[in-house]
Amino acid sequence: MVHAALAVRLCVLCVLLIPLGILGNDLYVSPDGTPLGPGTMAQPYDLATALSGQAGQAGDTVWLSGGNYVIGHIDTKIEGAPGQPITFRQMPGERARVDGSLTFYSSAGNVVLRDFELYRSDTNRLSAQIGAGFDPTDIKIIPGVASYVPNMSFINLVVHDQTRHGFYISEYATNNLVYGCLVYNNGWASPDNAEGHNFYVQSNRGTREITDNMAFNASGANFQIYENATNMRLVGITLDGNVAFNAGAIQAVRTYRDWIVGVDAPAVGADGIILKNNMGYYAAGSGALEQVQIGREGVNGSVALLNNYLPQGLVMNNWTIAAVAGNLFAAQSSSYIVNLNQTQVPLATAWNDNSYSRSGAGGDFLGNSTEYGFYDWQGDTGYDSHSTYSVAKLTGTKVFVRPNRYEAGRANIIVYNWDKLSDVTVDVSSTLAPGAAYEVRNAQDFFAPPVLSGVFDGQPLDLPMTGLKVAVPNGPLLTPPPTGPTFNVFILLPGSVRLQAAAVDGQAQISWPTNSGKWVLQFTESLSPNSAWTDDLSTPVVVGGQYVVTNSISQGARFYRLRAAP
Repeated sequence: MVHAALAVRLCVLCVLLIPLGILGNDLYVSPDGTPLGPGTMAQPYDLATALSGQAGQAGDTVWLSGGNYVIGHIDTKIEGAPGQPITFRQMPGERARVDGSLTFYSSAGNVVLRDFELYRSDTNRLSAQIGAGFDPTDIKIIPGVASYVPNMSFINLVVHDQTRHGFYISEYATNNLVYGCLVYNNGWASPDNAEGHNFYVQSNRGTREITDNMAFNASGANFQIYENATNMRLVGITLDGNVAFNAGAIQAVRTYRDWIVGVDAPAVGADGIILKNNMGYYAAGSGALEQVQIGREGVNGSVALLNNYLPQGLVMNNWTIAAVAGNLFAAQSSSYIVNLNQTQVPLATAWNDNSYSRSGAGGDFLGNSTEYGFYDWQGDTGYDSHSTYSVAKLTGTKVFVRPNRYEAGRANIIVYNWDKLSDVTVDVSSTLAPGAAYEVRNAQDFFAPPVLSGVFDGQPLDLPMTGLKVAVPNGPLLTPPPTGPTFNVFILLPGSVRLQAAAVDGQAQISWPTNSGKWVLQFTESLSPNSAWTDDLSTPVVVGGQYVVTNSISQGARFYRLRAAP
């Protein structure tokens, strides 16, 4: 049997599979799998069985083949071991769509989920109840991923249209990582309320890392980093390289902020909070509250705001220690650029090297209810001696390219196009090598055809800033207008060169187009993270516009990919 998987993601361009058996640490599931398995490609498990903990063990990798998996809600009991997580991954080049939600509670954790889509097809997201607060009973409100266990990693997932939060990371979920995920269109609404944050993160102990995610078009906040339970704290949370916009934009009942960090009584306070390299955007008329809020009612310990690009206002409340440096804050509405409230505790801070602007209306700085112009702010506080300030609209372009930690050739691209150009050039040479195939997708409509694709020639890419659409929420919620041409977000992905496979007279023939560039065929016996790829030294034969390599079919699985030739 020969199986071809196209358009691989994980530092490969295309993978082709020739399985006759299975290695011990690779299991397979498919939409038509069964509880009996035994987890080979020919006899895969169903996903519910694999998630139940009845199949696999620490160190195994469970591969999701393409198709739609209807799982409803699963309280999964799967668990790995320290240094030996169980990993659930989408098969390279296939689209695995998981219709449902997952809670990790009765588990020791040590699980990795990556590369697949998690959504809900339930369109019943409008409650008819009034006065039900955040707990309506006539609709099912469930987070897409709820983690209550340690040592979890959620990598390069697409989580959307969940009926409550996209991710809920609880106070018990120590050492949790959410990385490179695309999270949008989550939440619900009622006649007098609405909720559903793309990220809701709590932390009473340990650490959480939330890095390089895109969060937008929620019913609630995009990043709700918050606690209000008795004697609870909010500690050890790092947000790095995330982008957020259009909080509350899929409902018209109440407003939310993109960024909320802090505690309310009777919680104790926040401490050890880091926000660095994050990006935001305020779309006028979206209904979102413009300001980034760092600190709420409680008295807090330390916070660091470093190198963030946030063309929004900033509200900070009652921190004991703060590092605020290298940021851009630019109020776009009538709010203050900075509103600093230190009425409960004095602030020890290193606050400098920032850029401030406002477009016209509104104030400059507010400190404990006293209004300041920029120069009075500098003189009275001692802050910002080397910072800049202007009363002007932002101009030019600002582009961020953030390569993906777990997938070579992948990057988040964030474009600020203050001059409203029809397209913007973007240098991706830090991510792509010349000769590499690529595609660029509009993150706000990720599953639409790519906006650009080709073979990278080393020159900047011209990305369109107009004519881009927004994914429509599942159910009777609002679809926000496009943010272009002023602002757009894209995801750069390794492109696919189509490998084909055929079994001919007991041998495997692997082929790819001769007009697709220069490539070297490689193979491996396993797709486990530590497996090595080996160059196939066979000389390809040209047949009908295809390079063809013929190999004997060995026992076990063999995986092929193409790498760019030097």
